[in-house]
Amino acid sequence: MLLDITSGFYSWIRGGLSVLFIYHFIFYLLNRDRLNKYYSIYLFCIVVYLTRDVFENQTVVLFYQYISFSIQYIAYFYFIQFCRSLIRSQRGFIKLDVIARKFSWMLIFFALILIVVQFFYGFEIQKKVVAFSVPFASICSLFVFYMLVKSKSKHSVYLLIGSVFFLIAANISSIKMMKGEYYLIDLPVHRMFYYFIGAFTQSIIFTALISGYLKEIFEKKQQAELNLLKQKNQIAQLKMVALKSQMNPHFLFNSLNSINSYVIQNKVDEASNFITKFSILIRKVLQVTNENSISLEEELEILSVYIKLEQMRLKNGFSIETQIDESIEVSKLRVVPLFLQPFIENAIWHGLSFKEGEKKIKLSIYKLGEMVRVLIRDNGIGIKRSKSRRLNKSSDRKSFGISIVKERMEIMYGKTVDIRIKDLKDGKETGTQISIVFPLKLA
Repeated sequence: MLLDITSGFYSWIRGGLSVLFIYHFIFYLLNRDRLNKYYSIYLFCIVVYLTRDVFENQTVVLFYQYISFSIQYIAYFYFIQFCRSLIRSQRGFIKLDVIARKFSWMLIFFALILIVVQFFYGFEIQKKVVAFSVPFASICSLFVFYMLVKSKSKHSVYLLIGSVFFLIAANISSIKMMKGEYYLIDLPVHRMFYYFIGAFTQSIIFTALISGYLKEIFEKKQQAELNLLKQKNQIAQLKMVALKSQMNPHFLFNSLNSINSYVIQNKVDEASNFITKFSILIRKVLQVTNENSISLEEELEILSVYIKLEQMRLKNGFSIETQIDESIEVSKLRVVPLFLQPFIENAIWHGLSFKEGEKKIKLSIYKLGEMVRVLIRDNGIGIKRSKSRRLNKSSDRKSFGISIVKERMEIMYGKTVDIRIKDLKDGKETGTQISIVFPLKLA
């Protein structure tokens, strides 16, 4: 069986090498990595060479006389590219890499010469030219082996083992072809038996080597992506803290002004009551300052204290109605800390503060599919009249506070946040409606 080059043993090896070629080529098409590209072409050349004895058609036999030796040199060319890519010689061994690249292109040149020799002088002369080329091919091989040893990487050890094993086996087959079937080793096998065994063993070693190498690259890529994600998260957290530090002093400053006003007017009880509520608010705000998100329940508690303070500050006060969708779990729904306060403050001081008579705010929170919608509606003087009456400084300051809230929400939820402000006018009634829509995010 081992004497017949067309037997099942040799066919199984051809089939195995063909499957490995297809595997590496598909992997290259999916990932476009040079490693699988070079190795798949190398395997293809080996498979083409090893199938020459399968065909009996004279045209195919004549074709193989042209390419059988040349295809091996082309295979060696891609083998050198494969080695260069695996050990990254272009980075670590620049001078050696330049020599290796020149050697590899000389192999391509020699492959073309062999085709020309076959065309003009025939197969027997081509065999003699190949015999004379052995020293050059050996020098190329030894240089590649030296480059592998020089790299001292864990991959180069297996690369070297597989390469040396195949080189020895292939040379045994080549020598037997030149000198005769019984030269050097006298076993009842076909002279190509050693080449087949060498090629198959090398392909198994190299496939395992490439798989391990790509797995290592993939793990490094995953780790790099994880580190990048962590850095982005840290940047987002720092940005969130910076934005909160811009907003919090603003409404705290207004509260301190109110305390100062009570003291100046000698309203001791009011000042004491305000300071008590203010200290509660400060404590709650400090508790959430370093948090990127809090529950809606906590947000509403802070807002409640804030509203009580504003009711004390605003002349004639105002009422607020809160409606929460029963399907919303306020203890689990995660929101940006203090996101409601700027909008409520805007409604109070730019809508209700200029209004005569009853002053109302309605806060509604409900689910909208996979989103949450917050509606803040007041019966104040409306946007147009407010803009014409309030000072530019105040206007700039407030729009800045709302833009900060939107930016903070986008850090947490992405660009799906939608904030819209609408001027309301229904007959004699005026007011402002603010709609805030953001994704439903549970703890």
